[in-house]
Amino acid sequence: MQALKNNLTSEAFWLRLVFMLLSLLLVELAASVLVLLVVGQFLYRLFNEASHSKILQFSNSLGRFILHSYRFLSYQTDTKPFPFSDWPEAEDLPKEDD
Repeated sequence: MQALKNNLTSEAFWLRLVFMLLSLLLVELAASVLVLLVVGQFLYRLFNEASHSKILQFSNSLGRFILHSYRFLSYQTDTKPFPFSDWPEAEDLPKEDD
């Protein structure tokens, strides 16, 4: 019961809820954008032999943002995702297989 009382009166506890709600809204928006990128990349590949490098880079960093957001939402980290920290850089992308 002491933990409940402490959490109910903790400003930090309720502030995290605000950050979590905002992060949840942003991650849902990001997931919708990722779907559009997937469709765009598919259509690009339909007419070209290679993937569009800018779509690859942005979808990679967007995926990292989504992962970081879910880690924050599930209490795996206390580090807040973008826009409360830097936008994640794209990781090294694998070479394309022909």
